[in-house]
Amino acid sequence: MTRVKISFVILVVLLGMSIFSGVLINRKCTDFISRTENIWELYDSGNHDSACESARDFENAWEGFRKYSSMLINNEKLTEIDRISARVIYLAEGDSEELHSELMELRHMLESLKKGETPVTESIF
Repeated sequence: MTRVKISFVILVVLLGMSIFSGVLINRKCTDFISRTENIWELYDSGNHDSACESARDFENAWEGFRKYSSMLINNEKLTEIDRISARVIYLAEGDSEELHSELMELRHMLESLKKGETPVTESIF
């Protein structure tokens, strides 16, 4: 009977951690998506200095998220987002025409990450 109780406690802890990590990743990805939209709005309105500053803030926030999310998410998914987020700063500073396409790609990758980590019944059973 003790083994059943211990197994049940382990199952509950794993389920709780799964729900917590899913909610955390969902909220963070939503925040990062809104940050990419904010960078483009600032850049498109001609406020390039604020767009560069917002891109730096995005990079710092992403690095902070990346430190603990690598324990929860497959590292391959995060590496590509790292590469693109590092380019956004330089594209914003250099007034590059590629900024919009990179921000859109970054947004789609974040949405994919968000959807991939959200538990649904098809992925559980």
